[in-house]
Amino acid sequence: MTKKTGDTPNKEMAMNDLTHQLLEAHIQHELNRFKDEAYKRTIDEEVTAIFEWVKKIKLKDVITSEQILGIIKRNVVELPVAGGVTELAGEMSQKVLASSQNKKTALEDIFARKQYDDIIDKVVGLKTARNDLIHRLVTSSAYSQQISEVLFTGIKEYILEENIIAKKVPGVSSLIKMGKFAVNKTMHSLEVAVENKVKSYIESNLENTIRRSEKSLINYFDETRIVDTGEEIWESIAEKKLSEYFSTIDDNDMEDFIVIGYDFWLHFRKTKYFKGIYTELVKYFFKKYGNRELDVILEDIGVTEEMVIGELIEIIAPGIEKALSIGYLEERIRARLEDFYLSKKAAALISPKKTSPEKTSPKKKAPPKTKKPKKATPKLQKGKR
Repeated sequence: MTKKTGDTPNKEMAMNDLTHQLLEAHIQHELNRFKDEAYKRTIDEEVTAIFEWVKKIKLKDVITSEQILGIIKRNVVELPVAGGVTELAGEMSQKVLASSQNKKTALEDIFARKQYDDIIDKVVGLKTARNDLIHRLVTSSAYSQQISEVLFTGIKEYILEENIIAKKVPGVSSLIKMGKFAVNKTMHSLEVAVENKVKSYIESNLENTIRRSEKSLINYFDETRIVDTGEEIWESIAEKKLSEYFSTIDDNDMEDFIVIGYDFWLHFRKTKYFKGIYTELVKYFFKKYGNRELDVILEDIGVTEEMVIGELIEIIAPGIEKALSIGYLEERIRARLEDFYLSKKAAALISPKKTSPEKTSPKKKAPPKTKKPKKATPKLQKGKR
């Protein structure tokens, strides 16, 4: 038999036989609600009762928006992120990269073609956003610098390497062949002069060049071109195994990404923007559901009675069976019930004390009743009738 936690001589002395028998019977009654999978019936009964109860209870009756905001502030914004969380995230990311599943899984196995096509269709429909993105790209300093470098290199090489001067001016080509050494000596000064002229030309025409570049990109990436480009991209990536993509990322890269994400979250959660966003969302949720019954909310988010019962049984079952087998469940039931059965109130109900005669207050005697005088009746003489 499982050792009864809390059974000390003092408690046993304080508990008479009847109380002790009631306690043990009560404990066994409670335990029987968990034995032989009877807990499934208990869970079913309690969840059913809760779902009946929430039909009569509105969200605002059990919690307020201010309470939810307080929970978010304490547990999302202010709660320190434990080091074990980031460590575990790093270890699990490495497991993902090294998984053997990557070698036998292609991108198309986890990302359906229909989903990809839906994304492309959405990009096609975002014409304003697409044009704005192109505009921001071509007007950036990086793009201006790059296009200047490309133009400068191209024009310079064309002028110097193609020998357009020799080709255009009669007799220069023969002169260069006869006096190649002399020409080479003067090439450096010529190259410097060409560079200055080209740079001056590019700088004076850069704004027009960028404007034409923007127009060209917008015209190029029209709806048809985007669809065709999307098709080409899909054909080139769909059948590749995930291991080919992950091969370019090592463990250190993943750790760096996690650290970057961690640092971003620590900063972002403290911003006024994040506070403003989650406050608006909570207020909106209570505006929509605050005056509605809880069962309506559960139905809207897809939570059913059968789902809750099934998931609770699945999650709790192993824990209950283990707690039963090692006696922990009995310990806790006993600890709760003993507290009641050892109480003075329980003792008074189970074994009320009999009041002793000495302490009993004497009852007041009722005053003697006054007897009414009886009327005298003549006695009959013997023999006379």
